[in-house]
Amino acid sequence: MEESRREESRRKRERGHAPVPGWVPSLGWVPNPVEEVKAQEAVQAMQFVNAIIAVVLLLLALAVGEAGKASMFIVGAVVAAIAFKHWLSTWMVRVLAFVTACAMFFFFWSFFALVPTLQTDWYWQPMELIDAFGLLCAGFAMIPVLSEYSCRMKANAEC
Repeated sequence: MEESRREESRRKRERGHAPVPGWVPSLGWVPNPVEEVKAQEAVQAMQFVNAIIAVVLLLLALAVGEAGKASMFIVGAVVAAIAFKHWLSTWMVRVLAFVTACAMFFFFWSFFALVPTLQTDWYWQPMELIDAFGLLCAGFAMIPVLSEYSCRMKANAEC
């Protein structure tokens, strides 16, 4: 009887009929293919977002005049690019999450330190606009990167 259920399940899989997800004593854990596709699409979407963040932060590093800010933009871009690697160890993910949080707070701190020094028409001056807008956008751009590392620390299958 056990062999007939196993054989029937094998035939259904070969014909494209996916079994119901869950624990099957004879087969073990049987995943739901629809859930696997959704999880894969979520991973690809986050990789796309992280790629855009990395490229934008590298462009901001080239546009900013100060070396300290440019280096932090590069750190943010590198941390966003490292998020592509899915075989990072647990301690490495924790370190990268800490670095990402520090970069995010640096960007917000730099923005709020810059705001009182801005001229009244700062948005018409290209360098001040790039500095202020770049720092603010970089701070918000670190949120999805930090979310990616946070999801990995939870060891969720969708990350």
